[in-house]
Amino acid sequence: MKIPAFLKDKQVQGWIIWFSISALLVGPCILGVYKITYDTASTLTRIIVGIFAAAILSGLLTSLGSEVWYRIQSRKYEERKKMARKEKRKKK
Repeated sequence: MKIPAFLKDKQVQGWIIWFSISALLVGPCILGVYKITYDTASTLTRIIVGIFAAAILSGLLTSLGSEVWYRIQSRKYEERKKMARKEKRKKK
């Protein structure tokens, strides 16, 4: 199966991850809002606040995951660069 070119873009992948995490967190966030709000709050308000909470939480989780991924890749790159320098020194 061939992956379309636009799906290889890092920004598109980030948005897809954010959307999928948001979709997974909508239910638990709405339930959480129902638990912490008063009974006088309308159902529509609780649902909308739950959706916004899921979106914000998934944004934080996606940002955290991206930062961890970046640091792992950066360390691998630095390690490869260091090994290349060592190999270059050995050849001299």
